[in-house]
Amino acid sequence: MQRDLVLRWIEQLGVLIRRLLQGKAAADLPAAREQVREATEALLGPLSPLVPKLEVESAAELLADPDRIFGYAQLLDLDSLIAGAVGDAAAQAEGRDRALALAAEAVRRSNEPRPSWESWISERG
Repeated sequence: MQRDLVLRWIEQLGVLIRRLLQGKAAADLPAAREQVREATEALLGPLSPLVPKLEVESAAELLADPDRIFGYAQLLDLDSLIAGAVGDAAAQAEGRDRALALAAEAVRRSNEPRPSWESWISERG
């Protein structure tokens, strides 16, 4: 139940941030980044300080649940979009690469087909 709520929150946050970036409202970017951080902490819980430091496979192993891994990938992608909007191309590329790798790992670990996840990956890859 809590996980479903967080995953819906991530989807809504994605829509909000994409609208923000399309409108070029740079003043709101720090607020958007803060919302991504809060969503990441809510999704990862006590693992939030550790997971970003791990390589993709170890992070996925620690998170275990494919839905949780994919949600984290989405949040990393949103953060990378914000990094690009503030002119940090290196952070944008690094974040996007990590997001795509985690999303691919979530698909690989899922016990059921996830066409929407695969579509998400191909749209960003």
